[in-house]
Amino acid sequence: MINVYDELKLLIDSIQSVYSKATRQWEYQGSNTINLKKCQVCDIDINGVIYKSIIKYVKFLNEQSADIILKLPQECSCGIIMTRVKTQNSIESKIHSYNTPKHECGKIPLNKCFNDLFGIRIILTNSLRFDEISSFIAEQYKNKYKCIDSSKLDYKATHLYFKESNYSFPWELQIWNSCDKENNFASHKKYKQAYTDWEKESMEGGISND
Repeated sequence: MINVYDELKLLIDSIQSVYSKATRQWEYQGSNTINLKKCQVCDIDINGVIYKSIIKYVKFLNEQSADIILKLPQECSCGIIMTRVKTQNSIESKIHSYNTPKHECGKIPLNKCFNDLFGIRIILTNSLRFDEISSFIAEQYKNKYKCIDSSKLDYKATHLYFKESNYSFPWELQIWNSCDKENNFASHKKYKQAYTDWEKESMEGGISND
């Protein structure tokens, strides 16, 4: 019988396969010219190359999303799988947020800020603690993936990051437990409301430089 770890591995391996293919397609377009480790959030200009590259990648993801979803497991007995592409207003809000003293006034590498332009979420029926997931990932994949406990206040989750190189935008896998679902969705709703409020306060509806 397939257990939760077997299915989690199947999902991770499927994401890696699709991510690698999408990254190769992105590279083929000649679009991966920005070193996401060396460039920082404070280097972003609304009319500049970095911002345009981020938006171009999001457009690429939206164009590929149907194919990506089809290549991920369609049924998973251990939980529910969801996907999403980050929206432009959420991206702009994040840039604004990272250009504040809370985030070193934007002196943060792009690959740490934009590590979730494409996100996959699995809500596990049978709960797993972070240390259980982390140990499983370390045993199965050694140092291939960054696995962190992203729990904060009411939000409880383990996040796993896929990355090919410093020139490829990472993807994020959120691993939730079913018992945390309601609080996590409420937390996401608060975050969404925060950047919606920010949009209303911005006269241009775009990026503020303060």
